[in-house]
Amino acid sequence: MARKWISAVILGLVSASCLAGDGARSALFGRWVVTGTADAQETTSLSSDDADKLTGTDFIVTAESVRFSDEICDKPKFKQASYGTAVFFRREYKLDPRKLRLPDPVTEITIDCLAPSPISFVYIKDKRHIVFFWKGFFLNAKIGRAGFEPATDGLKAR
Repeated sequence: MARKWISAVILGLVSASCLAGDGARSALFGRWVVTGTADAQETTSLSSDDADKLTGTDFIVTAESVRFSDEICDKPKFKQASYGTAVFFRREYKLDPRKLRLPDPVTEITIDCLAPSPISFVYIKDKRHIVFFWKGFFLNAKIGRAGFEPATDGLKAR
């Protein structure tokens, strides 16, 4: 009897953690708008001026593609992980994450594209804000214009 109860509790916890992962990933789906640069690595693939020009640009995420600037990531695969913010950013990016203003722990969603792409990492700030890594810069984005929802071929008007 106790063994069945323990098995049921473990199964429930595993199911809840799987659902939480899908929820964070699907919460990423939609149209985001870049609001500015949060920070940058020491070496970048863009100038600061070019990064600043990305403000107002749409970052569009669906199950079928991710689009930003002139890049399209077809058939993306999403992987979610959680890390201690300070240790992770110092180790992986060699920077102090305070300017990014991310929660601790931070949820990272890795985007793996069919072809190589600079679209790679998204960090969840809250339900309406993300930070994503683009060519050495961390860009702030907020949930985009109302009236759009993910569709199989991109975005459609509601």
